[in-house]
Amino acid sequence: MSTTEAAISAKRLAFAALFAIVAVGIVPFGTCTSPRPPKFVATIPNVTVTAGRDASLPCVVENIGDYKVSWMHLDRVMLLTIDENVITLIPRYRVTKDDSTTWTLHIENVSPDDTGYYVCQVNMEPVINQVGYVQVVVPPKFVDEESSQSHVSVQEENDVRLMCRAEGVPKPKIHWKREDEKPFSIKGPQNNEVKQIESEELVLKKVTRKDMGAYLCIASNKVPPSISKRIVLDIQFQPVITVPNQLVGAPIGTSVTLECQVAAFPNAVHFWSFSDQLLINSTRQETQEIRDGYTTVMKLSLRNLRPEDFGTYVCTAKNSLGEAASNVRLYEILMKIKPDEDHNKEKNHIEPILRPEHRSDERLVDPWLRPDIDSDIPGYQVEENNFIHGGGSGGPPNPFSGRPSGASRSPGGSTSSGRSNGLAAGSGGELSRSAALGWKVLWASSSFAYLLSPVPSDSRAVFLWLWAVLGIVVVVFCQGALSAVALGSYAGAADTPRAHGHAHFGVHT
Repeated sequence: MSTTEAAISAKRLAFAALFAIVAVGIVPFGTCTSPRPPKFVATIPNVTVTAGRDASLPCVVENIGDYKVSWMHLDRVMLLTIDENVITLIPRYRVTKDDSTTWTLHIENVSPDDTGYYVCQVNMEPVINQVGYVQVVVPPKFVDEESSQSHVSVQEENDVRLMCRAEGVPKPKIHWKREDEKPFSIKGPQNNEVKQIESEELVLKKVTRKDMGAYLCIASNKVPPSISKRIVLDIQFQPVITVPNQLVGAPIGTSVTLECQVAAFPNAVHFWSFSDQLLINSTRQETQEIRDGYTTVMKLSLRNLRPEDFGTYVCTAKNSLGEAASNVRLYEILMKIKPDEDHNKEKNHIEPILRPEHRSDERLVDPWLRPDIDSDIPGYQVEENNFIHGGGSGGPPNPFSGRPSGASRSPGGSTSSGRSNGLAAGSGGELSRSAALGWKVLWASSSFAYLLSPVPSDSRAVFLWLWAVLGIVVVVFCQGALSAVALGSYAGAADTPRAHGHAHFGVHT
């Protein structure tokens, strides 16, 4: 406490003591019936209490004798109680004597006016007293009349001033921040971005749509609870349209979605048009809007595209400040038909085939493995071709002559007889090759026997010799049987080729 405050307090105490003695006139100065003078046993505590609650101040005095204890409010210069009697007319004050040494002053439902020094005094000569302090604190409270409204709207590029006033004991401090915790710009000499600022007013200069949002004004004075006020700042601007894809392609019969992104506040009215006709929802087209704050995504879905659906679509947005429109062009994507690989297959190689006369049996046959074709016949010639499909009343086409099998001719002009002679000649050539093959087998077997057993007397060599002889017999027998069967079958085939369904070749000599 400073010297000035001490002097003021001393004067107030003296005045209060004199006031109490003169006003009450209870005990004359200098009289005392107690053998020992009164004294204070404990100091009066300082009390901090929130407005609306109760406070208590105890005063403990020994050897009180016939003296009286009084309570006074020093700041108001007001006598409150004497002994157990309440002097003031304020009913919130009362005093209790807990025992022979303690007088407690009670203040109910304290208010800020109750803040100050309280004096406990014993009316003796000289006067003795003690002082206690009561601090009544008040949590913050907004002054709505001096604060901004909960919604503030301003057009883009203008200045904004947001006010927030609060009262309390002690005086509250005001902090500003965005509700989404994003930083905001303080337009000033430094043009800094901050997340929080301490001030009763928030000034934003030349605001843009990025400044739009909710701002919180928080008031606190270390007396719970702290309070906050939410102020929504709306920035008005005319619609602005952004088109992600201005050129969209799709094939006929498919579906496609066109899109426009609109930014506007107040919220705009959105619609699509095509060929100066307003589009509405139907089975083949549907509009959709997805809003997020001041942005809106416009979507137009088209199903089962037709030729008349291709062209320029217009997305439009209107609000009280203006209008905007943008185009999206839809064009047709031509689909390439996949070519038939069977029809476009390049025939770069020749595959001679043999087709049976039965139309339903199509297979590839190597003509050189046929037993009825002999390349050793003088003047023999095979006409090669690709896959041949049978058909027509004249029989299947001859894969070597290019004529139907029933009408193949030799250079001499004969038809069936030429085929018979060719088949017979082919059979003879095949038998000659078989005989040569048999002799080769015999030679190989004999050579193998000689190599393995150089001494004929050995039983193993004799067995191998017998094996070679048996091989000769088998080859000769099989060669004769095969020759007889082949000659008989091909003779019959030459007479009735269609009845037996054999395949044949056109042989030219």
